[in-house]
Amino acid sequence: MTATDVPLLQADTLTPAALRATGDRAVAWAEAAGGTAVREPGLVLADALSPCLFLNVAVAEGPPDVERIAAFFPPGRPFLLVSAAPTVDLTPGGLMLMGHPPFMVRAAADGVVAPPPGVTVEEVTEPASLEEWDRVLADGYPAPHSPAPPALLGGPTRFWLARLDGRPVAAALSHTAHDVVSVEAVATLPDARGRGIGTAVTHAATVADPAAPAVLIASDAGVGVYRRLGYLPVTRWTLWFRP
Repeated sequence: MTATDVPLLQADTLTPAALRATGDRAVAWAEAAGGTAVREPGLVLADALSPCLFLNVAVAEGPPDVERIAAFFPPGRPFLLVSAAPTVDLTPGGLMLMGHPPFMVRAAADGVVAPPPGVTVEEVTEPASLEEWDRVLADGYPAPHSPAPPALLGGPTRFWLARLDGRPVAAALSHTAHDVVSVEAVATLPDARGRGIGTAVTHAATVADPAAPAVLIASDAGVGVYRRLGYLPVTRWTLWFRP
């Protein structure tokens, strides 16, 4: 068998796999929320009708067509543009640079991270618990409150909730696609930080599929936490947004 005989996704590196998983999560959310999504060569556009820019997403595998992207989202809709590579200056197109966050990868592995005393971590399987997850994400990130569609429950997008003495205090999301687990939406309430609770809920999302490597976009402040879970920084992605 030659290299050209290997199926594309099998031969891909983790970077395009992670980009496509990010796009798939955005499309699934948009469709479940009654929004719109399109897939074009090298570009995924997903409008979840949300006030939260992290849920209205454009994922570009090549140089982004800012005019095409901006035209997809209605005026006044905030959105996030994700690129795995540096881009030209997109401010003339009305976007603002969010930054160049670290892209991190953890090899496939299981393992156990024991929650701190008084902490439990659970997968959200019911709409009532999903409402709790929504509130933790909004208050802990912080971000505009934008309820996750219950139609996502039971699919490749999975929700994880940590409780401290029964009170919801931390959240994370995993989306399994393209042979990777994409970890997003990690948030801990301010009064529960610094206790290892965010680490515990992130680990639960990370091993959603222990046979698959996990990927995430970190903040610079969060790199140390993710390193302790086995993640390694690989490169930096580029994020732009329209407020």
